[in-house]
Amino acid sequence: MKMNPRTPAYLASDEDIKGFLICAENAPYLAVDTEATLLELRDGRGWAMGLSIAFRLPGMGLISNYFPFRHETGNLDKNWLGQIKDLLENHKRLIFHNAKFDLVSLKTLGIVIEGEFYDTMLMAHMVNENEPFSGKGLDSLSKYYLNDPGKRKSELFVGFIRYMGWAKVTPELMHDYAAYDTDLTLRLYEHLQLEWDVQDLDQLWQVEQEFIHLLVKMEGRGVRINQSLVEGELDRGQKRMGEISELLGLNPASPKDLHKLLIEELSLPVVKETPGGKASFDKQAMIEYEALLAVYDDPRASLILEYRGYQKTVSSNYKPYKELLSPDGRLRPNYKMHGTVTGRLSCEKPNLQQIPRVSDKPWNGALKQAFIPEPGFTLWEADYSQLELRLGAAYAAESELIEVFNSGRDVFSEMARELDMPRHNTKTLTYTLQYGGGAKRLSDVFGVSIEKAGEIKDEYFERYPGFRKMAQTASSKCRRQGFLRLWSNRRRHFSDPQNEAHKAFNSVVQGGAAEIVKHTMLRLSESVDSDDCRMLLQIHDSVVFEIRNGHESVLEDIKKIMEAVEPDFGVHFAVDVHKWGE
Repeated sequence: MKMNPRTPAYLASDEDIKGFLICAENAPYLAVDTEATLLELRDGRGWAMGLSIAFRLPGMGLISNYFPFRHETGNLDKNWLGQIKDLLENHKRLIFHNAKFDLVSLKTLGIVIEGEFYDTMLMAHMVNENEPFSGKGLDSLSKYYLNDPGKRKSELFVGFIRYMGWAKVTPELMHDYAAYDTDLTLRLYEHLQLEWDVQDLDQLWQVEQEFIHLLVKMEGRGVRINQSLVEGELDRGQKRMGEISELLGLNPASPKDLHKLLIEELSLPVVKETPGGKASFDKQAMIEYEALLAVYDDPRASLILEYRGYQKTVSSNYKPYKELLSPDGRLRPNYKMHGTVTGRLSCEKPNLQQIPRVSDKPWNGALKQAFIPEPGFTLWEADYSQLELRLGAAYAAESELIEVFNSGRDVFSEMARELDMPRHNTKTLTYTLQYGGGAKRLSDVFGVSIEKAGEIKDEYFERYPGFRKMAQTASSKCRRQGFLRLWSNRRRHFSDPQNEAHKAFNSVVQGGAAEIVKHTMLRLSESVDSDDCRMLLQIHDSVVFEIRNGHESVLEDIKKIMEAVEPDFGVHFAVDVHKWGE
């Protein structure tokens, strides 16, 4: 019988499957995708129901197939799983879309990938982090790059899921949907590879590939949660929000009520308008209003800020901590390497990047206490001090600031003395300007006129001209070529270079700092990560470890590794190591 690698696996003869696997073995690369249950994979509750493979060979075109192994019915013999395991674990190049998910999913089938792989989601992000605006999902990328809408779910398929549930989907129904996912992944890889080669991104990919493995390990471990504290703080926060609403006689979460209080009663300016010309109270507008309320002498302003604080902490922290907790009492967030244009990790389900470093606020002062170690361990945090400012000073060649950093003196106290400003205001001014704020932003932050804010800005740059010079240089390059290179040689692209040029220097600093943290975490993983010293979380510029009691000597190694930033920027990158929450 002639072997036909195009025959759906659930209908295929042994000869057909052998034909497919022989062809796949000889293909230069394989696109791989898994279909899993909707249960969490990383804590052991979920599993892959099957996997699809696609490849392209001369004279045969693009070939794909779905192999079911853990559906309720219609599965292939497990002997085929062993042969597919050998194929994937030994193939020279695999292509995934969201490799971090598929690597974990494949492990539930006993397949462990340690060789070379690519991820079209991250490839697209590295080629241009700003496009498409719809996101880096497979459908969005396929529509944008391939002009393929990716509509793979038939009415029968959708109807079956609606009434029977995802877990009961049969191999027959799954095949076309799953196999087409790998078709798209393969085609995306081939399309992106052209620009990938132009930008010479292969030189950067090895680091990204290693970082994916590290995040898989960290997410699999998770972090233990004090469930009783979370439930108590959730209840207390919800009650206090109700009390504040009664005191104000309105709902601070309502745009209509906010307009009445902020615009009509407190006479605050309209900082942003909706497309219809009305006052906006979206996330960005509320950041501006919170800055104004912080310096407003009115008890209602304090109540609004308190309500907002509880609202954010309840909705972003305590509530998702409770809802997303695994049965083993640990949270497993999803770290996204493509979640920001700056290159920093983002985090979701839940967002553990929103944990404040230090807080005495009643709404989030207990937040760090919600994270607890396993018995016999202690949580430790190693935190870069003023990472972005140090990197910015190095780029700007501000020798006096570099000398302050290298000597271990307090940089904001020194700057406050030079600028004749209070330390707190100096810190606020520095970070506002570093993040691209102009006179308008300074006017809002300090409650002064635009003219006065402009004077404050000019005085700062006169004292530290290196920052202005580097900002002008970065802006010029941004306008001219539409991108800048980070120290790692990674590109930071701009969708609208002419209008975004004022953000260029800050983007290089933010992106460069993110690259420092990433590379350092990889060195930490290689040198200190073990059963006695578990890397659990990354929160902005800090790394959280769960260290076995009696093994605290590793803290000195952690500090040395983190401070020995590579390459040498000529400035000391100080790291503070302390017990979590202290």
